[in-house]
Amino acid sequence: MQLLFGLHPVAGAVALRQLSPSAIIGVRTLLGAPLLLLLARLWGQGTGWPTRRELLALAGLGLLGVTVNQLLFTEGLHRAGPVNAAVLVVTIPVLTLLVAILLGRESLSLGRVFGVSLALIGAAIVTRLERFDFSSQVAIGDLMLLGNSLSYATYLVLARPLMAKLGAAWCVAWVFVFGAIGALPLTGPALLAAPWAELSWQVLLALAFILFGPTLGAYGLNAYALRRAEASVVAVYVALQPFVGALAAWVLLGTQIDARTAIAGAVIVTGVLIASRTRLGPLSAG
Repeated sequence: MQLLFGLHPVAGAVALRQLSPSAIIGVRTLLGAPLLLLLARLWGQGTGWPTRRELLALAGLGLLGVTVNQLLFTEGLHRAGPVNAAVLVVTIPVLTLLVAILLGRESLSLGRVFGVSLALIGAAIVTRLERFDFSSQVAIGDLMLLGNSLSYATYLVLARPLMAKLGAAWCVAWVFVFGAIGALPLTGPALLAAPWAELSWQVLLALAFILFGPTLGAYGLNAYALRRAEASVVAVYVALQPFVGALAAWVLLGTQIDARTAIAGAVIVTGVLIASRTRLGPLSAG
């Protein structure tokens, strides 16, 4: 799963050569939603059809876990590049832990405070917080990537109780349906304006990977893991993504990795591992 997510920034960077961020998200959500519904039906797990109250909860999760998450990620990737995207995505575990603590679903300890603080220091190093400039496209991109991490972290915490009721496959499928609907005002016009007849084979291959890798494959595997482990335990494996993504960006795209980014990545990963080193108590279903 982390291999699929780790390669996502590289595939996204290739697709962005000819497509807008909104068009890429449109392909991912509008094709991913029906395919995930089909897979959920084939797997035959869970109830399938949610209640009205569950539909409202799924709509909120769709906005967090798909619409906001994917738009911020792709726009951030467009501005900050694949290496920064791969490094900052590892803030998801500590943000997941923070959200869970704030909601009273996991406990606070000195070790976790230290780990979270260390990871946030690493994020500040990547974003060059000491000389942050809102006129810089890279700086804005880094903020978008951090916003993406926060929205996905919140989704991880809130989705687990519903997955236990509806089944992981059905829950993720419905989340994608609502996420696709929520993103449509932005993705629809972008899809109509995209130069489909002019796309290179590299861009088409990147789109296919984004659809079947980080979408169908990784979301499904993540849902499977969430039903069997706490949200922050699942999230800790995101620590593998910066290494996969940065290495792939260097090998496939020739993207250089500066010393500051490498050090920041190491600091974030260290903080994540410290904050999540113990198995946390189960998330409440409330």
